[in-house]
Order: sequence, then C-alpha cells, then structure tokens
Amino acid sequence: MTIQWLGHACFKITHKGYSVVIDPYNSDYTAGYPRLKVTADKLLISHEHYGHNYRQGVSLSGKPESACPFTITALETWHDSVCGIMRGTSLIHILEADGLKVAHMGDIGTQLNGGEISRLFGADALMVTAGSCTGLPAQEVWRMTEELFPKAIIPMHYRDGNRGPRRLEHIDNLINYFEAPEMIHWYNTDTIEITADTEPQVAVLKYMGK
Repeated sequence: MTIQWLGHACFKITHKGYSVVIDPYNSDYTAGYPRLKVTADKLLISHEHYGHNYRQGVSLSGKPESACPFTITALETWHDSVCGIMRGTSLIHILEADGLKVAHMGDIGTQLNGGEISRLFGADALMVTAGSCTGLPAQEVWRMTEELFPKAIIPMHYRDGNRGPRRLEHIDNLINYFEAPEMIHWYNTDTIEITADTEPQVAVLKYMGK
C-alpha cells in the first residue's frame, strides 16, 4: 500500500491499482500550494472546510465500488475542544486491506474516547495534524500517538516553508516531542510504502509539487 502526500492534509492512497484521495485542498485558502489537479478512483472528505473539500481538484475514474480493495470506516469526531461549537465535526477515515490499516485523522480537535482508541490502535500508518491552530495542539497530537501506538506517523497540515496557511505551526512543534531522534525519518520523496514490516517511525514526507 502506498501513501503519497499531495500537500496540506491531502493524500493519495493506492493499493492493487486502486487509488483514494483524501481531503483535497483549495489553493485559494492554502497559501503557497499550486492549484490541485489529481486523478483517483475514490474521494473522501473529512469535513467541509476549504482546505479539505476541493472536489473540483479531483478527477474520478468512474470505477465501480466493487473494484475498491479497501474496507473504509468513518469515525465522527469534534473539530474543536468545545463539542463542535466553534468548528463542527470532522471525520477520521480508516482504510483497511490485506491485513494493513491506515488512518487519516482529519482535523481532529479533541482527544479520542476508549472505543475510538480501540478501533485505531496499532494502525500501520497514522496521518496526523502537526500545525495545531484549527485542531489539537502538537503536544496533544503526540499524546494521541502514544495512546494509539501506530507504526508510521505521517505529519500533515502544517506550515511547510512558504506553503500552508500562515497561522499554522512548523512541523518542529510536533516532532520535538519525540525523544528518540532516530525515529524521525526525513524522506526525499512524497511517498511511503506501507507493508507489514514497516518499522516504527515518524515519516516526514517531502512535498514534490510545483
């Protein structure tokens, strides 16, 4: 299973020739990123904010649902710490196939409950916000990963050089909480291959767009 970071909170997940794009961004609201144009077989959106719901940027292939190799589960969470009063809700998407489980956490703004932890525990890859501001602060994201014990932690939704909303924090605000520096893997590509043998790591993918 491959996970490709397309910028901001957007990923393309591919398995057995079938691709799913999650949370396409609108470049008008995500400074520094070019207009998104990507093809996929399926589209998932965590919530209806402009940095996550740019459907026009995704061309769907028209493949039938029966061709999808993933079992997909959506968990609804609060987008803030006050039960959605400020920002509403956001979905966690869990994709499972051939014994692998990956999860895109959306813009989660609150800690998980026991049932959610059980459902997400031991994921092979966990895509998590690292820029705070509109979601959990970095320390709380780190604490969440400590509870879930995923193999690969993939940061997203942070200020990347001159890319991303200026109010977002830099990735260091998250990765500095991990005490073992050997856990941090800085990739020279935007893609990671997830297998049953993926070693525990924080996988910082490199944006490869324009």
